[in-house]
Order: sequence, then structure tokens, then C-alpha cells
Amino acid sequence: MQKMRPQYRYLVLVLLLCLPLMATAQKKKRAATSKPAVEAPPVDPRLERMTMNTQRIVFIDSMLVPRSDMLSHIKLTPQTGIIRQEQQGYSYQNEIGTRRISVVNNRLCASELVNGAFDEPQELKGLYNAGIIDTLDCPFLMNDGLTLYFAAKGSESIGGYDIFVSRYNLEARQFLKPENIGMPFNSKADDLLYIIDEELNIGYFATTRNQPNGYVCIYSFVPSGTRQTYDNTTPEQLKQLAALHSIRDTWGDGQERDKALKRLEDYHPQPTATEPVMSFVINDEVTYSSPKQFQSAENRQLYQQLLDLQEQDTQLSEELQTSRTLYEHATAVKRNRLKGEILESEAKLLQLRKDIHELEKRIRNSENQKINH
Repeated sequence: MQKMRPQYRYLVLVLLLCLPLMATAQKKKRAATSKPAVEAPPVDPRLERMTMNTQRIVFIDSMLVPRSDMLSHIKLTPQTGIIRQEQQGYSYQNEIGTRRISVVNNRLCASELVNGAFDEPQELKGLYNAGIIDTLDCPFLMNDGLTLYFAAKGSESIGGYDIFVSRYNLEARQFLKPENIGMPFNSKADDLLYIIDEELNIGYFATTRNQPNGYVCIYSFVPSGTRQTYDNTTPEQLKQLAALHSIRDTWGDGQERDKALKRLEDYHPQPTATEPVMSFVINDEVTYSSPKQFQSAENRQLYQQLLDLQEQDTQLSEELQTSRTLYEHATAVKRNRLKGEILESEAKLLQLRKDIHELEKRIRNSENQKINH
């Protein structure tokens, strides 16, 4: 056999030595060009648990309204009591006008009617013992005088205000540990003003979720005597129901909703002398409850214009919500047409809200100047 020449043996040796280095370089190149793995966001066990236990509720309708004026869009029977917007928050007064629960320094306090006047507010006992809430607002007391709903922030809220419930313990003479009422009523946004009109068997709550700054969506729903959850639903469907993605998904066969709509249609509330016909904040210390309180005829006219614009806002918002719901279930051809209508309505709504904001500011500034002078 012919021997390999020395120079070839040297070349083979160099190649053998370089092979491991070349393989390592190829691995590094592949690692550099491959996309880094995207880590999934951590799952919040509490949120996941609350989603899985989403309450089955039939939602009747919804409407988008200015947060500062949301009370005027909820028509309650006199038996439900009166809710007002005060300087530090919202207050609740019972049907016969003998008890009032209001916000004092972010805490809920009760006042009793004594000799024709309400006494000094006293903090409601028990609500703060657990240390899970620290900022409270929007109280509502059921007709039993024991069950209290309110909005609160704290370690047990998902984010922003959540709706909580507590019941008064007659033996201990204080309220029990508040409980977060869960989904679909609570979210990472501000969830407020949970009310049950037992006379009509209709509930209301307001939320800022998915709404522009300064606005809330008020949902009406059918209260449930016992808490029921969903069966035979996928995790994705539960997420949609928990987020109130579409209230149509809660209607079922529609019979319960139709009965609720009939009850609302048949009820025609009559304003009473104790019922404020409006709530317009002028400054931190002054809130008008009647158009007669405006200092000038011009501002009274401007306020009427504001009401007209807000009515247009409500109507356009409802039409837009209907179009969005139709879009979800439409064919590709219909979606093409609806897309243009939705974009046009969104542009109109944006301009309308700018006009409302400017008019509110104009009235408020004019009234403050007249008050200060």
C-alpha cells in the first residue's frame, strides 16, 4: 500500500481538529437565529377560580351614560329607597326616610332620623375588621335591612372598585366579613352601584369596563334567588361570560328576559318631591338637584341642550352596541357593510362626547364664576 505523503497527513490532522469547533459554531448560529421562547403570562389562581365560578345571570339590557349622571338613568320604585350623589360619594336612604348610609372619609357611616333631623353619622361596625377593604362607596341596603351591597377597593378586589356584600349579625350587632360577589359583576375596572329593585325584581349595576373615560355602562339584570353557575361550557366560553362580552349569550330561551322587559314597560314612575330630578356637580361643595338652582336663564337653557346631547349619546351608544352584536354573528358580506356603519357611528359618538364635555365645562365654569361673585 502506498504511504500517504507527509503534507497530506498534516492536512487531515488539521481537519480532524477543526471539526468539533465547526459543529459548535453551527449550534451557536442556529441558537442565535432561532426565536426566543415567549413565556406565557402567569395565571392568577384567584382570577381563574372566580372565572370558573361565574354566576349564571340573565342580563336584560345595557346603556352607556356619563358616570357623573348615572343615577338619572335608573328608575326605581319608591319601595327601593333613594340613592343620591353627595360630596364624598353616594348615599342610600331607606323607603320611609328614617335611615341614611353615606360615605365619610372613604368609610360607610349610618345616620338615624331623630326629631326630624339625621343624627351624627356613625361608622358601620364589622366591615373593616378583616382588613380586606379600605375605600368604600355606593352603599345599597336591601329591604330586609340586613343585606348591604357596596363598592370597595382593597386586597380582595380584582382591580379598582369591586362589588361586595355583607350581612348584619343581630347578635353581634355588627356586619359580617364582606365577600366579593365575583363575576360577571366584578372585573379589573371600576364596578359600582349594585342595586336590587325587589318590587320589580330587576337589578342594576354600573361598570367602567371597556368604556371611555368618564362613562359607565349600566346593566339591568334579573336577580337570582340562589347562586347558580354554568355547566357544559368551555373555559373560553366562561371567560366571555365572565367579561360580559355579549349579554345575548345570557338570554337562554329569552322567556325570562321578555318577562323582565314587560315589568319595566308596565312601570311608569312618578317623580316625588323627595326625589332629585337631576344631579349636576358644580364643584366639590356644590351639586345642583334642580334646574331652578342655576344662577342664570342662559345656563338653564344650556343644561337642557346638555340633556338633549346626552340623550343622543345614549341612543347612538345603543345602536352601536346592536351593530357590534350583529357583527359578531354576521356573514363576511354583512360584516363588510356593518364595519363601515360601526366606524361611522364610533366617529360620531367620539365627537358627540367631546361636545358634551365642552358644554359641561362651559356651564360649570359659568356657574362657579357667578357663585364666587
